[in-house]
Amino acid sequence: MSQLVQAVVAALAVSVAPACAQIGNIVVTSAASFQNGMPDRGSLATIFCTGLAVNGVLNAGQLPLPTALAGVTVTAGGAPAPLLAVANLGAYQQINFQVPQAMVVSPDGTMQVVVSQNGTSGSGTATFVYHSPGAFFQVISNGRQLGAFQHAIDYSLVTTDNPAVAGETIIGYLTGLPPVVPAVPDGQPAPASPLPVEPQPDTQARIVQFSVYVGGPFPVYDLANQAASPISYIGLSPGSVGLYQVNFVLSQLPFTGLQAVQLVETYCIAISGDCRQRPLSPEIAPPVLMPVQ
Repeated sequence: MSQLVQAVVAALAVSVAPACAQIGNIVVTSAASFQNGMPDRGSLATIFCTGLAVNGVLNAGQLPLPTALAGVTVTAGGAPAPLLAVANLGAYQQINFQVPQAMVVSPDGTMQVVVSQNGTSGSGTATFVYHSPGAFFQVISNGRQLGAFQHAIDYSLVTTDNPAVAGETIIGYLTGLPPVVPAVPDGQPAPASPLPVEPQPDTQARIVQFSVYVGGPFPVYDLANQAASPISYIGLSPGSVGLYQVNFVLSQLPFTGLQAVQLVETYCIAISGDCRQRPLSPEIAPPVLMPVQ
């Protein structure tokens, strides 16, 4: 994983503000899309809150990730969470963490989130995001917000000045996908061997299939005019914590410029192992833009 992509995952703004007397206003989101809700176990999430005594930004700077930074700890559904970074953003504070695999979700789909620092605690309730295909991280390129994609041939960033080309392999970075096989312990970097991958279609009764769709200049939830690109790998990014990558070959498109990219997760009922039969409603990740030549 490139240093630039690591920065996308861990980067936080730096400012200094006085601490408040009580930890509160706790909101949990995806670390990639910042949509409300707790992503799947093992993924990366973000807490926005008030009341933490943090000066500037503090990154973990070590692997495995610690469960305390600047005296700050997080428990989600009763389980301690590994922390990537904590920061003071002025009016509020931010915590980037990995969702613990031992997190317990209540029957109503929620869990308690507790943020503590040096004996002071605050709690909130988060909703578990079921059946999510995750969300792509994003970067700023020439003033435009684009998905975090790299050219597989040299790991350079896909930008408006260095667009993707049909036929090449593209690497996209995201989080929030379902758990991988084999599982990786909390806070530990993903190994290069064996690769922790998303289970793909087999002969079981209920199977899951992932597809990447690219096409259309607008980020809309419409797959009618998009071309499916073959996936060669989808799983955790080796050497990282909670960061997923999807490698796909960009299909030939009838147009160029900024194109919407969507990861689609399809649930199927297997008939002779064929996922294309009797498809159930697909889950679609929030679309991001990618420059295509």
